Amino acid sequence: MEVILHGVRGSIASPSPGNAFYGGNTLCVEVRAGGAPVFFDAGTRLREAGAAMPEAGECHIFLSHGHTDHILGLWFFKPLHSPLWTTHLYMPHWLRHIPDYFYQGGLFPVPFSALKGKVQLHALNPGEPVILAWGKEEILPFAVRHPGRGLGYRMRADGSVFVYSGDHEIPPTPEGRAEAAEFLRGADIAVVDATYGRNDYQPGWGHSAWEDWVEAAGKSQVGNLVLCHHDPSRSDQELDALDQTLQNLEEAAAVKIYVAKEGMRFMPSGPIPFIRQGSDWLFNFLDELSIYREESAILDLILTKAREITHADAGTIFLREGRELVFSYTHNDSLFSADNAYRYAYASVRLPVSVNSIAGYVASTGQTLKLDDVHNLPADAPYSFNQSFDLNTGYRTCSMLVLPFIGERGQVSGVLQLINSLNPGSGRPGPFTPDMMRNTRLLAREASGILARSAQERRHVYSLLRMAEVHDPAETGPHAERVGSIAAELYQRWAERRGISPDTLRYEKSRIRLAAMLHDIGKVGISDLILKKPGKLSDEEFALMRGHSRIGASILGEDSGDIAAFAHDIVLHHHQKWNGSGYPQVKGGYPAGEDIPLAARITAIADVFDALVSPRCYKKPWTFAQALDLLRKEAGGHFDPFMVTCMEEIEDLILPIYGRFPDNLDPQGGWER
Repeated sequence: MEVILHGVRGSIASPSPGNAFYGGNTLCVEVRAGGAPVFFDAGTRLREAGAAMPEAGECHIFLSHGHTDHILGLWFFKPLHSPLWTTHLYMPHWLRHIPDYFYQGGLFPVPFSALKGKVQLHALNPGEPVILAWGKEEILPFAVRHPGRGLGYRMRADGSVFVYSGDHEIPPTPEGRAEAAEFLRGADIAVVDATYGRNDYQPGWGHSAWEDWVEAAGKSQVGNLVLCHHDPSRSDQELDALDQTLQNLEEAAAVKIYVAKEGMRFMPSGPIPFIRQGSDWLFNFLDELSIYREESAILDLILTKAREITHADAGTIFLREGRELVFSYTHNDSLFSADNAYRYAYASVRLPVSVNSIAGYVASTGQTLKLDDVHNLPADAPYSFNQSFDLNTGYRTCSMLVLPFIGERGQVSGVLQLINSLNPGSGRPGPFTPDMMRNTRLLAREASGILARSAQERRHVYSLLRMAEVHDPAETGPHAERVGSIAAELYQRWAERRGISPDTLRYEKSRIRLAAMLHDIGKVGISDLILKKPGKLSDEEFALMRGHSRIGASILGEDSGDIAAFAHDIVLHHHQKWNGSGYPQVKGGYPAGEDIPLAARITAIADVFDALVSPRCYKKPWTFAQALDLLRKEAGGHFDPFMVTCMEEIEDLILPIYGRFPDNLDPQGGWER
């Protein structure tokens, strides 16, 4: 059994920015239990539920009573307008004429009998069960307290019990509360009318206070209590506050209690298939994201949140570079854990921005694609699914949700591709829902600004690097990217070995990646005659060369921006040595051991390694093995010995880093393993 909340508002539809998170559509709940879909009440979002249904089939709609907020969606329900659909419409026996009255009273321009769909009307009495799906589903109507009378429903299917109260008022009497407890007894999921709290309860208006339902549920062995039929004036902030109150009450009540939200899904036999979060979830996420400056950390967080929203098994983010999409970050829970996703960040995969591929189509058009089955695409689609990844790994891609990141001047700056939305109960992949698409589009739109800021920061770093490159051809962008990447992965391994918390690890790793790229910025102040000299430097020239550490530190300054201030220590100290024989002298001495800042000790290894395996005007490139041997020999002398051990442990990442950031040189020497 799966229960889906399509509409959760009471009395009147109330779409507004202030209640957009929980939703403004009136009551409509769908239950799927293996047979034809069953709807309880026909509020305004029944229209959207119908639009997503196939072209032919059978369904059942149970009305609780005849008030407009519970039936208005009926006339806009797609199956009622198709001769290929049969709709069974169940209603209290005293309402059997209401479909015709709607037209006769001038409330709708078309008679109900003129609708093209096949409709079978069923009149219900309290206590008389309805049997569906060849006896596998039983729905029992029961009388509720509401002006004009009404019915609630208890449904048994798949070994589970669902209770829908419709509109019901629990009177503040022992008898009334006992009656409510009996309604709920043994329910796995109960969706109830909680229009009020006891502080604003209106006696005689036909609706209940949420506290009364919580009290009743605590006596009735209810699995999940869902408070619904929100007052139209109840804002998202008020419902957030209620949800927080409910979470505090859950342990004492011995029942899971939720504030109903459009799009929520419940399955009695499995975990709740949604993340419990307030209406300010996006603001909180953006606040968290805004502290990061480095691209990889930002992409990791965006992908994690997008997968959380959609239950996606896998996902990839591509960033646009000219007419190409660059594979920039990926997750895939079926193939590797999220903790190891960083190991795949250096894959050197590029796609043309072309409508021929799915990601390329989104990048070319700026349109979002929701593909329920990538193996059964529309015949007229210009794009096709590339099966090479699945064939190479044994993975099975089924559904996709692919969205653009819109950057400056409305241009597509990247693509977010989510794969296989997993059903939390069965673990099987299924389609992404419209609610998932809406929330992910919102996420992608808002995160685009932070990605743009990150790209601007990287451009600023590159502008500084280009100044250094004018003087020293070795100080190229790829060299800086490699040093930054090796330093970042060294920090990751060090932090894992030290038990650093994941949040601290991610933040510090993102800082060191950018900051280490600036390690030799001080070379802008060194003569070209020294930097480009093909032979060995004289003692006097070497003394001048050593000055680049202080020059670089003075350029950045300790009181400059976040990354520059962090880079200041790297630039000043990355030529210090573990044994105290490095440079420059600071505060009357030469730092040694752990007195050297951690980031500088890390960058020292990354810089020396890249210098050794890269060609220079004064030497040929070393092999990776030769460079690692030198690091081992200098452990405890030049280098932090524990950091050298970390370097050995990330050896498998080195080649991908060099593949991602090549120098466009003859691939010899440094490429040899």
